[in-house]
Amino acid sequence: MSFLLTVKKVKPQLYRVAHISVLISMYKAWENCRRRQPETKPEEPDFVASLVVNGTKVLHDGWCAVFQPHNIKIAVTGIYCHQTPKVWFDGMQKDSCELGDLLWCHIHRDKRRDVVRNAILYQAKKSWQQPYDIPSNDDQLKLYTTWPEFTYVSSGKLNRQKRNVKPATPRRGAQYLLIDERPPECPESGLLCIPGTYPIGSCIAQNQLVSHSDLGLELVHSLELLSGDTFDESNIASKEIGWSRVIWDLLSVTAEKAFKRSQSGYFTHPRGAGASPSAMDGCFCIISNPYSEILVELIGKEKATKLFSLISSKGPPWEKEDKWYDEGDEGISVILVETSESEE
Repeated sequence: MSFLLTVKKVKPQLYRVAHISVLISMYKAWENCRRRQPETKPEEPDFVASLVVNGTKVLHDGWCAVFQPHNIKIAVTGIYCHQTPKVWFDGMQKDSCELGDLLWCHIHRDKRRDVVRNAILYQAKKSWQQPYDIPSNDDQLKLYTTWPEFTYVSSGKLNRQKRNVKPATPRRGAQYLLIDERPPECPESGLLCIPGTYPIGSCIAQNQLVSHSDLGLELVHSLELLSGDTFDESNIASKEIGWSRVIWDLLSVTAEKAFKRSQSGYFTHPRGAGASPSAMDGCFCIISNPYSEILVELIGKEKATKLFSLISSKGPPWEKEDKWYDEGDEGISVILVETSESEE
């Protein structure tokens, strides 16, 4: 049975797991913020950080159980970055804008080692109101709807490089996350799963954001190629400056940041509760066996082996917890899912 047919067959189970992973992530974000300061409300980075650090484990464990009877292996990697790549293009209102807050990638290898790659780039907004209005001259909205040629700025080794994504129209690969900011105890909160509401919704880029899908369902749709945009292998992407190159740009700088953070003594986040997003910059989570083939491809076997060997470590000593933070090259928060078919 092909992977797409398998996904269609087990879609209800996959969605249930993805939905639960989002719910747990949001509850953890509220818990973490209130632990830091009781009256604090989570901001967009708090929710994104929790999706990466807490959601990845739930997603891996649940999807692994769903796929295992169908001889499909899964690797899930999460890397959280507080600083994100920024870009500039002609006609902007400001000096720069973020390229995105979160990159979701799915890569599947079949028995013949043929590969399908798909990605969604997300910008997060926090509001319970729908529609959520974005000014028509907003730089981020213009980027996601018209895709003008842009130049990386404040983006480490990507600085001054130009990219030109075509076709220059709204894409299913570039969406907004609309996060219901109402606390769990609010009787109307999306966390309570009231019909017609979502804890986090996916929104097509437009002036008025309206959730067209629950985030959990959208992630399953990406496995089916019903959402997101496919991208080429890295060798082909490196010869052009479009969508595929942008996705590999983001994966590459983020993988390098994870390695640098591991070398400085901070590579996992076992104490997720209570840490601020800025303190978690560059934290790395990998929940799988086998490990990520993409990270091996991006940073090389030697670096990847060293990185994987640190997974079981406990992170920096408590007394050094505030000393390892540095700016470094910017990356983007990434959730990378790799599936592969086995012969068994």
